[in-house]
Amino acid sequence: MVTLDLVLRIGTAAIFLVTGVILVRDRWRARSGPIAGLLALSIAADTALSATAGGPSPWLWPLRIIASGTSALLWIWTGAVFVDQFRPSWRDGLAWCVLPVIVLFGGYVLGAWTELTARGVALLFIGLALWRVLAELRDDLVERRRRLRVVLMLLGLLYAGGTVLAGAVDRGHAANARTHTLEAAALAVLAVAFALLTQRAIPLLGDPETAETGKSVAGASADGAPAPEDQDELLLGQLRRLMGTDRIYRGEGFGLASLAAAMQMPEYRLRQLINQRLGHRNFTSFVNEYRLADAQAALADPGQAAVPILTIALDAGFQSIGPFNRAFKAHTGMTPTAYRRQAKTSN
Repeated sequence: MVTLDLVLRIGTAAIFLVTGVILVRDRWRARSGPIAGLLALSIAADTALSATAGGPSPWLWPLRIIASGTSALLWIWTGAVFVDQFRPSWRDGLAWCVLPVIVLFGGYVLGAWTELTARGVALLFIGLALWRVLAELRDDLVERRRRLRVVLMLLGLLYAGGTVLAGAVDRGHAANARTHTLEAAALAVLAVAFALLTQRAIPLLGDPETAETGKSVAGASADGAPAPEDQDELLLGQLRRLMGTDRIYRGEGFGLASLAAAMQMPEYRLRQLINQRLGHRNFTSFVNEYRLADAQAALADPGQAAVPILTIALDAGFQSIGPFNRAFKAHTGMTPTAYRRQAKTSN
């Protein structure tokens, strides 16, 4: 019997399937393209499974294996979209294989706990993906990418909240049918939104890989006021003075809000200024450029040879030694101790 639920699920699977094929075919268009394509194909397999009777038919096993990796692919995809230095590695491939391995061999090792374990691992990946979406929302300087974070959150809440609410309100077999139809409708909305976003049919993302450098962020000025480009230069001069001369980044609780307050400008304009005129995509990376230069100068100073590295890190504005060591090594290619030793021998 053909039902609305079945029609919605078949249509959703078809949308994800076509979107996935196009994304994999055109994988060079964006860094996240291939992963987005694999994610779409995995969701298509999962949706197709949900449209079947769910029996033990052997021909469904390939779909089950493909569908089981959906949550891990979601986590990897959020990294490709939102993490600036993201590069797929063997660890991502290993994470992708965890759930298919559980589905294939879990019955031999976990027995009756197989399904519960698979659900737990899937929820873990979904939680990690959600954390990636939210973690750097405040520091993200790319406006289109910031909007995508919000859209993904809203879409995720739409699907999760709708299914949870339906499950809480409805009872009985007939109610379960309504719940499944609501789930299918929410997933269909997600499918259309995902297809439009990844195919650039709506201008939410534009080209998130490129900072719009060289563009003015100041609004139109009144007669006799400085031209927008001159206003930008004045703002950049003020920003460089606060960061380079006043070292405002050393202050306790320093962040985007405090810097915007010091410059007496809205946060969104400060984000645009740093992104579009200086080319930074993340506020933390912008600030670390100054903090690491500060720390390098201190480590190379013979007069501070006895100052502990932790003290230098804290003075530069880092909150603890761990993030400082990681940022310093990523920036210079060596540890702070090795950098100090090298500077000492070269003096």
